[in-house]
Amino acid sequence: MLEKKINFRLSGVIGKPHGLHGEVILKFVTNYPSSIKKGTIFYIDKGKTKVLEVENIRSIDMNARNGAIVKFKGIDNRNSAEQIREISLFRDENDFPVLQEEQYWIDDLIGCDVYMNDDLYIGKVKDVSRNIANDNILVKKGLNSIDISGVKENEFFIPLIEDYIDYINTGKKKIVLKKVPEYI
Repeated sequence: MLEKKINFRLSGVIGKPHGLHGEVILKFVTNYPSSIKKGTIFYIDKGKTKVLEVENIRSIDMNARNGAIVKFKGIDNRNSAEQIREISLFRDENDFPVLQEEQYWIDDLIGCDVYMNDDLYIGKVKDVSRNIANDNILVKKGLNSIDISGVKENEFFIPLIEDYIDYINTGKKKIVLKKVPEYI
């Protein structure tokens, strides 16, 4: 029997309980919180068998809390809400908006090889740091990477802004830099 391959993306992490009736604070990890509505299904395990369904969502406030107050079906009291605390919530990729040209998902950057001038290997993206001004990629220098002036550590940040990034190709898992930040 063939198993259907389904791709999932991290959408949020369940935070602390809110009140006595099973509501929780949902910390968003998506740029599309408005796509999370009543009836949204989240997967919580790698086997894709355990789900949580949104029964109600309120107080979406990306600026103040970076999340919302959510009630899931079957989570009806504070003790049940405490048991699901810190669970990561995944959604099927088909439930997300279609990306435009030169857009990408942040988690697709992790594992990309980073180059200078398309052929000088620097390292691999280990993580992405989201900040107010811009996102930054955490690059781990490779064993055969070029020497970068001012970089003494094995890991360093590069801002994901046009000044430094020439292009990103998540299909080929490749990021090409225009230049390395001067402050490193």
